[in-house]
Amino acid sequence: MNKKILAVAIPAVLLASNVSAYEVFSSDEGSVEVYGQLRAKLTKDEGKDIKLDDGSSRAGVNATYTVNEYFDVLGAIEYSLADEFKNRYSYIGASGDWGKVTLGKQYLTADDLWGVDNSYFYGGSHIVEGTISGGKHDSSVRYIFENDDFYVDASYAFAEDDANPEVFELFGRVNVAGFDVTAGVSQATQGHAAFDGVPAGELEDFYHTLWVERTFGDLSVGVQYASSKIESDAVNMELDRTGYGLALSYGLSEKSSVYGGYEFSEYDVKDAASSVLESNDATLVYLGAVHKFNSFFRVYGEAAYADGTTAGFTNNKNDWTVAAGATADSEMKYAIGARVYW
Repeated sequence: MNKKILAVAIPAVLLASNVSAYEVFSSDEGSVEVYGQLRAKLTKDEGKDIKLDDGSSRAGVNATYTVNEYFDVLGAIEYSLADEFKNRYSYIGASGDWGKVTLGKQYLTADDLWGVDNSYFYGGSHIVEGTISGGKHDSSVRYIFENDDFYVDASYAFAEDDANPEVFELFGRVNVAGFDVTAGVSQATQGHAAFDGVPAGELEDFYHTLWVERTFGDLSVGVQYASSKIESDAVNMELDRTGYGLALSYGLSEKSSVYGGYEFSEYDVKDAASSVLESNDATLVYLGAVHKFNSFFRVYGEAAYADGTTAGFTNNKNDWTVAAGATADSEMKYAIGARVYW
């Protein structure tokens, strides 16, 4: 996930997927670049064997062409390099001083901006978005505008006769006295006909969040609040989830940094009378370090402590399936990884 942070934590160039892109064509009319990253990671959970996998390796192409001094056209496509050669996103668009608009399969605003999470492996448990929307959509329009004073990011995703969820998201960011303040809302609606068991009606997920970030020399600090309410007009149940997060990063040198975070999430399942049928909470603490040898290669390691139960919800019509609720009993998790960029 891209974490678009203004003037905090890690320079934005280090977060970009095409940080080491190779330009295969360039002229006054435009340019084409190819990029990618190969990942490897070792993970060890309590009571389980060590696992080695590719860690979401991917490759892609970006193209931009100038129509006139006010208008550029662009396109992007990216594929997973896992066992299945799978399209991650593909879209076309246009940009200028008026902003940027993209159309196609792409990350929606809430998932792309994400929030306060420095983790390479285990963090983000408090960010309770994307359960209905899927975070990424096959048929969506996204608009971004930013200047020195503020940033605006909006997405709309088409339902297409309930084949997909219909999603509207709006986020904004301003800087107040050195603090970057980001707030946003997401409304996702999915027809029950897309799921098993309930033939009619709709599921609706209303998500909202607020986070604040600031740097103090080499130290970056962020805090976040997130909330989601999932309701159905066909099933008399409601799922309320809330998350709180604290993330820190400290630069040891130009190439090395340490990071950590604390996350707390809780949920309630209610019936039609708003009586609580089930309630649980979960805590996650992570600590890690990363060393970037250069813009092409980095290594990182992380340890995490998990305790409690998270809410489970399966969405089988989007790009991924939301995992069933996870339970941990004061468990430790460990991981190391590496990335090679081009």
